[in-house]
Amino acid sequence: MSIEEKPTVPNYLGRVTKARIMEAVSEGVSAEAAERISGLKKPEMAAQAAALLVGKDRLPQLLRTPHSQPVEPEADATVVSQVAA
Repeated sequence: MSIEEKPTVPNYLGRVTKARIMEAVSEGVSAEAAERISGLKKPEMAAQAAALLVGKDRLPQLLRTPHSQPVEPEADATVVSQVAA
């Protein structure tokens, strides 16, 4: 995962709604962690969410790219064989 793909305040968390921030934390950390930051104002919520998401391998759906998601070896071989045909 490259630095550009990590959910930070400048590239994602500061640009989306509070509901999206809560969704990212709930998915990447836990529903309890999302609930703990739910009462914060958006700038503080985004900062807390960024701190909570550090080191997590989960990305919000909007930041996911095809190469940021794991590929099963069998699926990869199928794609290569289809391209070669």
